[in-house]
Amino acid sequence: MATQVFAFAKIVEKSERHKVYKEIKKGKSRFGMWEQTKSLREEYHGKNGFLLRIKEGDWIVHVNMPDYGKCVAVQAVGGYDFDDGIQCSWGTDFCNYIPVDIYSIVEFDRNDPNVITSVNLAPMRRGQRILEVSDFLQSINNLKNNIHSDNKEELKGLIHLKEKISQRLLPEVTKYIHKMNKSKEFERFLKRIFDGMPNTVSVANGFGWGTDYGADLIIDFKNPIIGINLTSKIVVQVKSYIGDHNDLNAVDQIVDGIQKYQADGGLLITTGNKTEKLEDYLQKRSEEIGKTIDLIAGPDVAKFVIRYAPDVLIGNN
Repeated sequence: MATQVFAFAKIVEKSERHKVYKEIKKGKSRFGMWEQTKSLREEYHGKNGFLLRIKEGDWIVHVNMPDYGKCVAVQAVGGYDFDDGIQCSWGTDFCNYIPVDIYSIVEFDRNDPNVITSVNLAPMRRGQRILEVSDFLQSINNLKNNIHSDNKEELKGLIHLKEKISQRLLPEVTKYIHKMNKSKEFERFLKRIFDGMPNTVSVANGFGWGTDYGADLIIDFKNPIIGINLTSKIVVQVKSYIGDHNDLNAVDQIVDGIQKYQADGGLLITTGNKTEKLEDYLQKRSEEIGKTIDLIAGPDVAKFVIRYAPDVLIGNN
């Protein structure tokens, strides 16, 4: 069977997060479900049954572990198991675990240039498949061998160029997108981007609806957008912000839109920078409704536009 890769999202409580981190170092990749008293093999607990599908040779990535922005990747040496867990501030938890090879552990920064950008390391569910398996395995190889610290001058120049673009130019592009497309104009701008995307069936917006019920845009498409784990129909909430995005109301609006239009998921696009607070709340609401709510924020807005509609920014001449 082909290799699978799973991302475990951040454990909110810092003390418990560090306890789980220590457990990984001891050979157990743990997954929490505080109300659980029996193994998943004895008593099924909703969508967390995916843990039973993890097998020897698969990879698990603990995102924002042990701290925000960091990741720990480790390879399984066996399948699902259950024990007495660890003592947490709320009681016993993290009884579910996968035995892992401590010598396979790779720790890295989530934005490390060795990680191929198609690998989604911002899961909006507590446990989520990483679909770009080959890119993930290549990223692990890059990290182990520190590929992008090669001494070749031309490679170093290319890496520095990419870093400059990511750190300076993309934020500037997003800044100008915000400046030139405020409020409803940003919705119209993004509608144009989605209209031109491959496999898009239709794009509707809320102009003239009286109320958009949490959906600035409603998008139907044939296949998932690459890098976004959504299917069929999504509602999009659009926010033109500057600085850090800490407002959580947009997430609640997306939940309302998903329920109103019976959508398969949601997407928040904001010119503001993603924050830990925002990512945590997105994960929380995704878990509550059982549907993915994804995020494109800050410089990723510029990257999204450049990828799917570069002519919008640079023209055809």
